[in-house]
Amino acid sequence: MQIVVINGSLCEREQDAYIRRVTARVPASAIEKLVFEVHEDYVDVRYTLHRRRELRKMGGYCISEPAAWNSAKQAEYRDMVPNRFEEDA
Repeated sequence: MQIVVINGSLCEREQDAYIRRVTARVPASAIEKLVFEVHEDYVDVRYTLHRRRELRKMGGYCISEPAAWNSAKQAEYRDMVPNRFEEDA
């Protein structure tokens, strides 16, 4: 987890308190970046979550996310007929 403090500084104890507060709602393993924006009277806390990758399998091989494919591979994926036996499992 990356921690960024903007517009000031926070001691380690304060950061830990904010981290505990956020991780009470969201698991720490799901947080990619935690941003503390310090104002005079308060601190804004924002976080971004890890993006889940959607991997696809074609021809028995995992070949990455569909968004990264060229147009021919995307067309092949759209035209693919699902295997009847894999649907029942």
